[in-house]
Amino acid sequence: MRGAEPRIGQERWVLVYEYTPQRAQKASGTRIDIGGTLDIGREGMLALGVEVWSEGISRKAVVVTATESGWEVSVPNRHGAVLHPWGQAPRKMSATEHVSWPRAAIRVLNAEPVDKPGGTHHWVLLEADRLPITKAGPSPARNTTTITFTPPPPTPLTEKQDAALRHVFAELLAWPPRLPAKPRTLEATGRHLGGVTEEAIRERLRPVRDRALRLGLADRVGLTDPQYLYWLVENGFVTPPHGTDHRVQLPWLE
Repeated sequence: MRGAEPRIGQERWVLVYEYTPQRAQKASGTRIDIGGTLDIGREGMLALGVEVWSEGISRKAVVVTATESGWEVSVPNRHGAVLHPWGQAPRKMSATEHVSWPRAAIRVLNAEPVDKPGGTHHWVLLEADRLPITKAGPSPARNTTTITFTPPPPTPLTEKQDAALRHVFAELLAWPPRLPAKPRTLEATGRHLGGVTEEAIRERLRPVRDRALRLGLADRVGLTDPQYLYWLVENGFVTPPHGTDHRVQLPWLE
């Protein structure tokens, strides 16, 4: 890894995380300084597609550079990759782009169909607690300032509202990401919260969704539709995970 001396408060981590239905490889990786670059792939500084073997992963599949305002990510992998910003909808990545988000995962594709059930998964995890969530989004324009802009703190959700939201969308808020990830039903959420009725969950979530509408969400979606979750995350109402201890390997999350 190449890079300048680390700066206080700017610690970054890059990890690889792989699994199949039969085998889970623990996540592992390294701290990276601002200005440092890592090649990731079957012959990269961080190996991907080796322990959980896949010829569909290129020898150099992803190149990551830590920048002052986020990450510069190049994807030479011949099958491409999908970006999964924490708390946001996933999307196919371009060949090179800037990513600025506290938690962002890159699903590196192999020769398998993207929607194949029970397939082999290869992930690169980008972690940077000091990167803020801003309205510029996970992939801001190069001339957008994200590191110095901090939006005013929103009026927080109530404890019961926050718990209901996080339980309904638990799989979509998991870190590392889960696949497949889908919302729980309101009935199942009530059971997870200790026998709360479905109507009580509705009463907790209606004002949460209405807040997203007041913030500019275009459509009045259903209470288990993740569109209003994404909007609330983007506006600072749902906080990302942080402070993981990388001195030991992270456990694989089932």
